[in-house]
Amino acid sequence: MDLRLLEAFRAVVSNHSVTRAAKVLGLTQPAVSAQLARLEAAVGFQLFLRSGGRLSLTREGEEFHREMIHALGMYDRLDRVAEAIREGRSGRLVLASHPSASISLLPPLVSRFTLQLPEIHVRMLNRTSEEVRSFFPAASIDIGIAELPVDIVGVKVRRYQIDCVAVLPRGHPAARHPVLTPVELAGVPFFAMPPERVISHRVKTAFAQAGVSLQTIAEVDFFSSICALVANGGGVSVVDIFSARMFEALGLEIRPFQPAIPYEIGVLTSEDRPLSPLAKDFLDLLDTTLRTESAANA
Repeated sequence: MDLRLLEAFRAVVSNHSVTRAAKVLGLTQPAVSAQLARLEAAVGFQLFLRSGGRLSLTREGEEFHREMIHALGMYDRLDRVAEAIREGRSGRLVLASHPSASISLLPPLVSRFTLQLPEIHVRMLNRTSEEVRSFFPAASIDIGIAELPVDIVGVKVRRYQIDCVAVLPRGHPAARHPVLTPVELAGVPFFAMPPERVISHRVKTAFAQAGVSLQTIAEVDFFSSICALVANGGGVSVVDIFSARMFEALGLEIRPFQPAIPYEIGVLTSEDRPLSPLAKDFLDLLDTTLRTESAANA
């Protein structure tokens, strides 16, 4: 059924006059009358009673008008939805990230993003860096976040390097120092990353080069777990700044750590599948956040 005929019908009913409807639609009166006649022919029943130059809906016309208003409302909504998707105000965003990013980096950004765009739907996948890397380029993931190195054909990688920080229980004696080094943490119970993680090797190297002892009391897979352990007074550690900030309220002291222990992450997007406007906007937000933190450490 021709949408223009329905719009003409709606305009005539709303304005109670073919003449006024014609002005609203920017058409001539004969043109609107012709559209009404075509619509009546299409539906197979009379829509209006014509008496003394006035129009009134027939019973069939009233029923058809009710259903038509609902249908046109859905059509108008589709038009608004298409515009929102086109402008990046609606749609679906799928993020896959390693645990540290899922727990500490992404929640503030996703919350801010969804508050600004309440019509969007976000799917967050919390996986290991290895699993995140395996999603590309085949899976329908908009943006991935994984620890480096990443070298996958068909995947664009934005690389970021952010210095880690020392975390201590609140009130710890070493917290009196504005900057911590291996010397201040020598012999202090330390929560470390597993040996297969690059950051674990870098921490051990820093202590060894300083000629002091690293007293590892536990190896823990996730920065979030390390922060919780430290906040409960079990020891100290070196973690990424986002995890430290996320758990600071639990009872952490945060201090810069020297020598710098870089935490390297990559933001992954597919080279073959163009990003939606929504995904581009979130990628810009993520890029700005990571670049700002990188610059603060420079």
